[in-house]
Amino acid sequence: MSFYIKLLQVLAILSLTACSQWQQQPTEPANTLDTLANNNSIQQWSVRGKIGLRNETQAHSAYLNWNQCGDDFDIRLSGPLGQGAAHLVGNAEQVHLATSNQQHYSASSAGQLLEQQLGWSLPVEQLRHWLRAIPDPDFAYRANQPNQVLGFSQQGWRLSYPRLAQQDKYQLPARIIAEQAPLKVTLVIKAWQLNPDCPKQTTAP
Repeated sequence: MSFYIKLLQVLAILSLTACSQWQQQPTEPANTLDTLANNNSIQQWSVRGKIGLRNETQAHSAYLNWNQCGDDFDIRLSGPLGQGAAHLVGNAEQVHLATSNQQHYSASSAGQLLEQQLGWSLPVEQLRHWLRAIPDPDFAYRANQPNQVLGFSQQGWRLSYPRLAQQDKYQLPARIIAEQAPLKVTLVIKAWQLNPDCPKQTTAP
């Protein structure tokens, strides 16, 4: 057996050993909602990612940029639901929507406005909490069982958090699945930013 063959065998053994050691060092993900309770202290944040929506007959996706500053939100969807771009800004009292064809709409509910103008019903008011992996404090919820994927059920929706990412001292969702038959919403978060600048904006440009 040549020197080079022996060398390759040694490198292969070392590689397998290193892989084995790596696999035996898992992270310590949250296993109950209680371990994520401190996410409620995050009041200013932004996320960048992608949202997918699917029902029995349609499937669409869009790039998502969501900025939350206290009660005020600024949500931009690029290529949403097959209808171009949309910009949604507002709070719990008033919401404004601007579309890519320069149309502007207003309503008292973000979910109502999206359903009327884009044809999809999304619980935007609850999503500001669900994005941080916490239930909306204004409504009752039921946590998933310990042997299930981390999540909870609230307002007729079933939330699952199959993947979390560490951000400073917080564990924040990297993937979220929200289901209310026949609709399934999948959010893939590419980046979190905590405490970004939050200029107050009351209308969509």
